[in-house]
Amino acid sequence: MRIASYNIQNLFFRDEALFGTGHTKNFMDWLDEFESLLRKGLRLNDDYRRLRELSFLIGLSKEHPQKYLLLRKHGGALHGKIMASPRTLEKDLKASHTWIRMTSQMIPRESVIHKARVISEINPDVLLLQEVEDRASLISFRDKYLADFNYRDCYHFEGNSKQGLGFGILLRKGYTLSVCRSYCNKEDSEGKPLFDTGLQILWLRDPKDQLFRILQTNLSGLEKGEKADQKRRDQLSFISKVWEEQLDMFHDLLICCGSLGRPSFCESLSELMTKKEIRNILKSGCLKADRDYGKASSYFSLGAYQKGINLRETQYLLYNNTPSAELLSCGLNRRGIWSGRTHNWYCYPGINSEVAQAGMHPLLWADFLLTPGNK
Repeated sequence: MRIASYNIQNLFFRDEALFGTGHTKNFMDWLDEFESLLRKGLRLNDDYRRLRELSFLIGLSKEHPQKYLLLRKHGGALHGKIMASPRTLEKDLKASHTWIRMTSQMIPRESVIHKARVISEINPDVLLLQEVEDRASLISFRDKYLADFNYRDCYHFEGNSKQGLGFGILLRKGYTLSVCRSYCNKEDSEGKPLFDTGLQILWLRDPKDQLFRILQTNLSGLEKGEKADQKRRDQLSFISKVWEEQLDMFHDLLICCGSLGRPSFCESLSELMTKKEIRNILKSGCLKADRDYGKASSYFSLGAYQKGINLRETQYLLYNNTPSAELLSCGLNRRGIWSGRTHNWYCYPGINSEVAQAGMHPLLWADFLLTPGNK
């Protein structure tokens, strides 16, 4: 049985806020000039004319309605009607049509193809995905790019994110999901959601009806500072509590996977990572991964996955030490990540920039042998 976990960073559309500001130097110069003109006490006609030009360039002008679309979603793709004038837009708003501003960017087709290739090369029986925008996109991705891999059951969990960072699961024929519990409503000490995306417990069964369980989460927030670290400690403390509760129920295979956002040596992860029954596939001794043949091939970067795999360690596939399951092999697939100019690992043909790469994260996978009679 092969299980894979992959932070796919969306399938077809990604919230523009997740790309950073995206503002060029020209945009920032226009914004500075706009603000300086607003601060002027006495404005001439040329100043007003320039303000109108700048408001158009930075997207404040009412004469620039192209970003407003009537959205319809079909098979994971957004379809919209661009309005020709502000009057048309105003008329449709009064007619109670649902108009929203576009906040998503389309992921290039070559990047989507490379995402599919990363998955198809590993060919897992159970595929766990983080940062999936919606169920329709997941089904469309499965049917178009993974049609030959016999994935029957498809699940999507929304979570707390408003940026399309849900969770997806694809199960091969014979594998079933029997129980699912979500902790998206768990609150912190301030009454706010503890998890920005979510945490699920999945009870699954293989074709021989043997039980195994998975905890899936995504703590890949970019926030920094003491408050963010404290929240991460609270999140990991709760995950550790759930882990212990699950261990007390059964002694079958229990997996924790997804993004924890920080390297394993960080103090905020210590409560979970130091448990004596937890095993990390990265420390198993049988990890398979393409090595770096560049200048960093013999270097072990602080916070990296391993020597020669100098990517920041944020993705995890942890499992419990149990006689009910045996780890046969495991690996890390980073062939969908552009190696850049300072590194040199094998990546798929056509990946020559960050735009074309599948994403910033590797896919982690593991082969387990479940003991017969594990019910």
